[in-house]
Amino acid sequence: KNMYERERSLQDELYRIIANIVRGKRFAGLTLSVQTEFPIDNRRVDIAVLKDPEGVPILIIETKRKVERRGYYKKEERFDPYGRSVLGQALSYAALIKEKFNLSATPAFATANRDAIVLFSPIIDPRKYLNWEAVEAGDYENVLDSRTYVSLIHEHYLFDEKNPLREELLQYMLDQVARIWQREVSPETVRKRPGDWLLGRLRSFVDVLSRYYVTDVLRTRIMTDANFAAQLNALAVKAGYEKGLTEIIGEDYSRTETLARMMVYVLMNKIIFYKVLERHYNLDELKPILERKPDISSKDYLDILNQHFKKALSVTGDFEQIFITDLYDHIVLSEERGALIEIDELIRLLSEVEIEKLGDIIGYIYEDLIPEEERHKMGQFYTPQPIAELIAKWCINGNPDALILGPGCGSGTFEVEAYWHLSYLKTGRKRGIPPGNEVHKSILKQIYAIDINPFPAQLTAMNLAMKNVRAPTTDANIVTADFFSIMPGHKLLAPYTVTTPSGLKRKEIAFPSSFDVVMGNPPYTRWNDLPEQTRRRILQLYGEVLRNYKLHKFATGGAIPGIFIPWIIHSAIFLKEGGRLGMIISDSWLQTEYGVAFLKYLADTFKIHAIIDISSRVFPVPLIGSCIILLEKCSNQNERDSNMTALMLTSGKRTLKVDAILEAIKKAKQGVKVEGEGFLINTFKQFELKNITSKPITLFFNVEEIFKLLMSSGKTVKLGNVFQPSEGNTGWSLYASMKGKGAGVGGENFYYLSEEDVKKYGLEKYIGIYLQPLISSPDILKYFVFKEEDWEKKKEYILIANKPLSELPQEIKEYVKLGETRILLTKGPNKGKPVSQSAVALIRKNLRKVEVLGRFTFFHDWYDLGGVVEVPMYVTYGSQYWVRFVLAKHQCALDHRILALIPKKGVEFDEVELKALLAYLNSSFAQLQAEVMGRSTGGGMIELDVKPLSNFVILDVKRLTRESLEELARLFDELEAEARRLGGADAVENVFGSELAKDLTGRENIKEGVPGLFNTVIKEIDEKIGEILQVEALVEPVRALVVELARRRLSRATEAKPGALSGSEEQLYRRNKRRRGHTESADSDSYSTKLTDFM
Repeated sequence: KNMYERERSLQDELYRIIANIVRGKRFAGLTLSVQTEFPIDNRRVDIAVLKDPEGVPILIIETKRKVERRGYYKKEERFDPYGRSVLGQALSYAALIKEKFNLSATPAFATANRDAIVLFSPIIDPRKYLNWEAVEAGDYENVLDSRTYVSLIHEHYLFDEKNPLREELLQYMLDQVARIWQREVSPETVRKRPGDWLLGRLRSFVDVLSRYYVTDVLRTRIMTDANFAAQLNALAVKAGYEKGLTEIIGEDYSRTETLARMMVYVLMNKIIFYKVLERHYNLDELKPILERKPDISSKDYLDILNQHFKKALSVTGDFEQIFITDLYDHIVLSEERGALIEIDELIRLLSEVEIEKLGDIIGYIYEDLIPEEERHKMGQFYTPQPIAELIAKWCINGNPDALILGPGCGSGTFEVEAYWHLSYLKTGRKRGIPPGNEVHKSILKQIYAIDINPFPAQLTAMNLAMKNVRAPTTDANIVTADFFSIMPGHKLLAPYTVTTPSGLKRKEIAFPSSFDVVMGNPPYTRWNDLPEQTRRRILQLYGEVLRNYKLHKFATGGAIPGIFIPWIIHSAIFLKEGGRLGMIISDSWLQTEYGVAFLKYLADTFKIHAIIDISSRVFPVPLIGSCIILLEKCSNQNERDSNMTALMLTSGKRTLKVDAILEAIKKAKQGVKVEGEGFLINTFKQFELKNITSKPITLFFNVEEIFKLLMSSGKTVKLGNVFQPSEGNTGWSLYASMKGKGAGVGGENFYYLSEEDVKKYGLEKYIGIYLQPLISSPDILKYFVFKEEDWEKKKEYILIANKPLSELPQEIKEYVKLGETRILLTKGPNKGKPVSQSAVALIRKNLRKVEVLGRFTFFHDWYDLGGVVEVPMYVTYGSQYWVRFVLAKHQCALDHRILALIPKKGVEFDEVELKALLAYLNSSFAQLQAEVMGRSTGGGMIELDVKPLSNFVILDVKRLTRESLEELARLFDELEAEARRLGGADAVENVFGSELAKDLTGRENIKEGVPGLFNTVIKEIDEKIGEILQVEALVEPVRALVVELARRRLSRATEAKPGALSGSEEQLYRRNKRRRGHTESADSDSYSTKLTDFM
């Protein structure tokens, strides 16, 4: 009953959301309504979206699997939205509606559970798929046979999406369905890439079987069967989990689903692989088992499967690493019939599809297998195939005998690309055509793969084995180990056994003393998430290198994520002279100070052939923008210094071919000017890279040349010459900024008080004395002038008690006492201790008197922030779309996340000069500097620190004519007025305009018809600055660069685009031509497509 109510609530929640969406709106000119339990021939559709006023369904959604045979009614709330019976049920309803309403085609139809929704297009002739007798009988398990089921999905699948209870998803779905109904678009324009349905189907198998039929019973078995738990624990330790089983499932069993998913995934892999083998070996065909044995138990069902797997081992004499996985072999299934139905349906599907033709489908499913939080912590992300292909082609460099090392192999994407390229070089055969047995074995001997996790290492073995199932695969050199624990020449044991005359033994793998190629995707793991042993090992091996290049801070903590720097340093020792390294790494280093030092290390160790910055985010985590580095180990300094380095930026606006990118880099290095839609290339002599002082990103655009031109105008100055930027404007934050310390107050819950807090502690009478107005967040600075009325929208105060405790009023003393006793720190290493024990409070306690900006500031005790300094300008430290420089009409204390611009001693500005300067600071010329000097964050924000802000090239307003000043001041007033009219300069459409906002963010839910400040007032300011500085020719290039850099940055916050690059083609789907006398229909080839479409 509880489960039934849960699914009923899904139906109700979908209804509620859709009803809210369609209320008062039109879709492609249609007025829509929604109804639950829509009647059709004594049956009821769960949800129907109707075209009014006729009441004709244009979309139906099924949220339950039903049986409606005469005299028998059943509904199953746990089901696979790709399941054959539920799809047959939904199509049956759609077909009945078509006939009842005399329509030319069925309505669109969808199936949904709480995890996913799958949408299908209208069908002109649904009866060609349906067994109509079964439809009339309500026997939905039999309305589609295996062949028509696959045909139906392949021909009419539109898309599937996770988390169906999302308003934006449902609105998009209704928009597209209405447009298809009105014939404004064809289904093909809405349809996801061909083949996505198969990925969705396999992922759904893992989701449904693990969640509904394995997790609970596995948890119960572990909790109640001590022998079983001990056996799994021993196998977990053997597999490399130091803490045993609890490392996977948790002390409280809360992560049992992780193990369940791994077990289901391995079971699926075994079934897939058996179905592949049965086409090439004398093996019995694996057919649906429940169909032949309807009363079979789950245990007996698994026994039959395992008998098939053992037979495969016996007949082939190989593939132990696929069929024997120890820990993951001990799957347990619920005795519910649904579990066995799910496996039967997978077997049916695999009888219709030659899955070995699908490329690295294993990796795509693996991407969803491990929970995102755990995968993020482990730094494991699936690499899109074209990126791996690009790196493999470049690194192998036409050498058919290349020895290849793949550290952090994951599911084997790079190893597969290496395999196919070596096969092509050795045989001339196109990708997808397996080489002969001897060539297959020789390729596997050339590839070495490492992963710290035994599970992905097993997937790599399976991925490589799939390339030629008739050739033995025991030559695969795959080990489970920490990469930093392996050195050239080491010998290790493989994670799987091999068949020998004396029985099964673990194979010994000897690593060569050097490799021709090292390639891969280093883990995106933070330093603090690494095991302590690994951290010690890295510092022991490479501490001196890190210190020499001033990268030691990175290796010992701080805000910099990832371990790719020590990973690359370690990779270098495996390379022979002239060996090539290709990796895809985080591009965060391109906009950091440590990136300058990292670039110097690369220039001192390798020939840097190319750095390719990929604007589109290709991994499904906002933190991770990516770049590809292509390096050649070289000990000759003259050769390194004279090497030409190509720096390529891809725009993300179009898909680029792998070969086109490699050819463009080759030509650029030869001195040929290369231009192409979708990318930009600059080249430098490598010795120039060793001496750069600005962040590496500036090299991609030759931005330094723009800055030099601005400085040569005679009317500019460095910002640091006239202003002292500071993180906040209290005495403490000024001092901390000058000293490079953290400028936070150390306990915002004590220092920051709302109006309610002031009343709670009885401090009202001290407003304006010990409680000063506060701006606690950059989000409050929505406009370009900050007024008292803006502060009053969210009144906040900060405690400024710049006196000895003995001189403070009693109420303030009592409040200070709370900071020493009851008001506690909520974050940081001293979390849970009184605010007075924060690190910065202890510093203030001992400061007493310090000199800041030519005057003395006194700190009387830990609570004293040293007063507040009045400043003329506030700056948003973190901004999503445009860094705002704000005229401070209302003086407030600033949180350290708001920068203050404090005029240097002896520097004064009148209001016209300030406004003229603010016009420049809010122009594209200043924004360009913010983009290249600031730090791009995971969510697409740009953060601007004190040091880079000091280096801004700004107008020297003292050298401008009064006429120019007044014109700029007028434009600043216009900018402020327009920002007020729009409701703020913090929304993307208000900044860039509706159309450009859609382009930059990839979002459709953008307010229409907004011209945007960038296209109006800011453009006028840009043109005026170009005229004043006599650099009119720079105006449009600067504006274009701002847009391109914003696109690069904002792509981190958008949906991942694995298809930013396009690689070699593989046949994704083809009907299986069975070998046992089975004949195919003449039209069987109509089901084929290409992997590039799929990608």
